[in-house]
Amino acid sequence: MTTVHVRLALDKSSPGEALEIILRGEETRRNVEILLRTLGQTSDCQPLGEDAIADYRMTLVKS
Repeated sequence: MTTVHVRLALDKSSPGEALEIILRGEETRRNVEILLRTLGQTSDCQPLGEDAIADYRMTLVKS
């Protein structure tokens, strides 16, 4: 479902708009990266600390 939410957020955003995506789990991160590559988007993904609620923070600017 995460990829669906990311796709909807991308569809609603304007070119040049920055998005921040918070992800839980390695599989979720991989699936979202595949989606973004398929859509021609590039992102920066950073792991969060052990005390964080989520595992990764992904940022991108919609092209």
